[in-house]
Amino acid sequence: MRAQAEIVVCMSGGMEVDLRFLPRGTPVRVLYPDDVDRASVPDFLRGHDQVRVCAGLPTGLVLCDGTAVVPGPATVTAPETVALLKAWFDHLWAGAMSADARAVEGLTEQERTILRLLAGGVTDDAAAARIGTSARSVRRVMAGVMGRLGARSRFQAGQLAARRGWL
Repeated sequence: MRAQAEIVVCMSGGMEVDLRFLPRGTPVRVLYPDDVDRASVPDFLRGHDQVRVCAGLPTGLVLCDGTAVVPGPATVTAPETVALLKAWFDHLWAGAMSADARAVEGLTEQERTILRLLAGGVTDDAAAARIGTSARSVRRVMAGVMGRLGARSRFQAGQLAARRGWL
């Protein structure tokens, strides 16, 4: 790989990328499935590189300077398709959790997902669409989380959740 701008990778769908061969100095973002053994995430992914975990990664993907590689392997260079794949990756990235995040005791997966989405600036309606529920359900879940945190506002809930390592 001789990328210069950025490399993004979804490590899923049977696609394995040997990250040791990524060029140094090029920003890298890697998404792993949330069931990955976090100790197996390479130590060298530091500095400008970022690693997150995401529930339900459907397929593997590598995007590199206007080219996409998907399982098969197939190479995609059509600018519109590469842009669509990049937008899809960015959407997943926004809702993903840092691979360094501590395990959260006492939160359901739905609560964790909603907290991450809202902390990323997603509206109740958008969070509901993302997880397949209603905006009312999102507000109900957040009210429950706020009660457990002892928060009087969603802003305060975000701060308290971050302090506890929930985000």
